[in-house]
Amino acid sequence: MEKIMIYTPRLSARVEYIFVLLVRELMGAELIITEKKEDYLSYQGPRIEYSDESLKQGIFIHSCGLLFEKSVEPKTIGLFTYKNYPAFFAIKDDHSVFPFDLFAAAFYLVTRYEEYLSFIPDRYGRFRASDSIMTTGKFLNVPLVNVWTSLLKDLIKSVYPAIRFAEKNFRYVPTIDVDHAFAYRQRTFIRTLGGYGRSLILGNLNNVLQRTNVLLGLSKDPYDQYDYIRKIHERFGWKPLYFILFADHGKDDNNVNLSGKIFRQLLLALNESGTVGIHPSLTSGRHTEALQSELNGLSKILGHKIVDSRQHFLKISFPDTCRELIKFGITDDYSLGYASVPGFRAGIADPFPFFDLVCDRPEKLMIHPVALMDVTLKDYLKISPDEAIVLSRSLADTIKAFNGEFVSIWHNESFDESGRWRGWRKVCEDILSYNAGLIKNK
Repeated sequence: MEKIMIYTPRLSARVEYIFVLLVRELMGAELIITEKKEDYLSYQGPRIEYSDESLKQGIFIHSCGLLFEKSVEPKTIGLFTYKNYPAFFAIKDDHSVFPFDLFAAAFYLVTRYEEYLSFIPDRYGRFRASDSIMTTGKFLNVPLVNVWTSLLKDLIKSVYPAIRFAEKNFRYVPTIDVDHAFAYRQRTFIRTLGGYGRSLILGNLNNVLQRTNVLLGLSKDPYDQYDYIRKIHERFGWKPLYFILFADHGKDDNNVNLSGKIFRQLLLALNESGTVGIHPSLTSGRHTEALQSELNGLSKILGHKIVDSRQHFLKISFPDTCRELIKFGITDDYSLGYASVPGFRAGIADPFPFFDLVCDRPEKLMIHPVALMDVTLKDYLKISPDEAIVLSRSLADTIKAFNGEFVSIWHNESFDESGRWRGWRKVCEDILSYNAGLIKNK
């Protein structure tokens, strides 16, 4: 495959990172990056020049300077429209093939540059979707980095018609969060008494009856949906990725008793039917030793190392969360999404390596953006199951258009048809079926 040569007057970690991501990983082209003008000028293949002054050879994209910096500081974004899509970091240079620094803008989105700056967090300490430039610019539902890369790819093909690109394949990754393995089973005696007490105070006699029947073995625990989850995923050819909250009981971390035999048997069964990852507790975000304990405990039961992770409540902080995950051997994280709204938090529909803006280097942690979550649809957007199906299909079609990776989040309790999630099983079933069809008909 013919390589694209890229000239830049100064090679930086930022330049190399974003060119590799966009040109090699998203576009499917091999590349050479050089600082030597003579090598660039003498090269006979496809060429891109990324600098602040054109050599008038090849495709010229004017740099705004961001990728040659090492600091992290507020930037003037200057949103505008280019070819019916948002753009920013405008450039006034008639020689530049784009009126904005495409690579700097993509870098800003993918690295979550704005999340390194000062912001007012929500109650869980999270960056809020409403504070993002993507919400301001009304393009959270658009994988803008993929759009821009596609525009560049089309331009390259028009200038160099002989060039060939490797094609990516669309991927779908169904994930299940297990925050509460059971509603009533495997709870300590004290917590069971507390549950009875809360139900009685609230006058919820149905809850008292249901709990009693479950504990006496007269009925199934409503959160024990694992056989159904396994069967429905097998029907459409999927192996789910389960994220287990393996933490001691706390204010917002309230899974079952970790030492319970039934809970441990469940973990082994999930490990057989899919892949098991860690669901780091909110406590672990404040205390490093807690994350190590959670990982060690889960790994010991399963008999292998845990490499996949998703933060409880999607509580990810840059760069601290990623650094902690790397320290404990996590290679892939699935936390980058908003609880309040679906879409593309990093403006991209593909996994990408974490780039530490403070240390100014890429790291060996792959970030898999989350596009959709069950709780978002029901509790935040407050839409019906039928409306949720329409929205999920639209997201899948958008990601499929760029052959990206669609990651969805469901919870084991959301499959319970006897409680507040009545009628929602069909949404997950449709997501599994529809995405299987997209892959089959690629």
